Amino acid sequence: MLYANLYLDQIDIRPYLTPEECVGAGASDCALLAARLQAGLVRPEDCPNLAPGKRYALSLALRAKEVLPPVPSREVPQPVPPDLFELNQPGPEAPLLVTGNSELTLTVLSGLLALTISPFYLLLVDTRGDTADMAMIYRSFTPQRLDQALEAHRLGRRLSQHRLIIPGVLAPLKEELAAYTGWIIQPAPICAAELPLFLGEKWQPPPGGVLP
Repeated sequence: MLYANLYLDQIDIRPYLTPEECVGAGASDCALLAARLQAGLVRPEDCPNLAPGKRYALSLALRAKEVLPPVPSREVPQPVPPDLFELNQPGPEAPLLVTGNSELTLTVLSGLLALTISPFYLLLVDTRGDTADMAMIYRSFTPQRLDQALEAHRLGRRLSQHRLIIPGVLAPLKEELAAYTGWIIQPAPICAAELPLFLGEKWQPPPGGVLP
């Protein structure tokens, strides 16, 4: 069986490591520590200067193949109803994650978001079921459809800031989406498993912070 490309090879942990964290782990620079971590020569728990939340997020990225659920590759789009999901009782300050209404995408993000207690809004825009990478190719993630989804759920009134996060593969659309909607558009990493590191303190582990 062929499985969908989850872009695990696009994960880059170096930008999230500080010089103090790297020196504390016995590495001369962060590139060296990142290489050791990715090779399994050093574990996040061996890095004393890492905060617990960051250690947990780093573990998710390093174990992405285990953390992200494998999903079969599909020759045709598998749409789910475009909708808004409210996770962990989000309030007006909660981050807004936006992506397409692909069953594959929802499966992957649901598995990842189950590993945090932080509040989030997850908005699925009608892309005819295209995943984010296919939506980029077929231009099915449009400013008009994004604006319609935001308006349908009155998110402009519900959130304190007009800021949203899109998948990294849609980054080339950032300016176009911002100009049409009036929202601040922030591209996320290419691979979803890097999202906890990207979100920093906005991603809190569950009690104990133990991976399944």
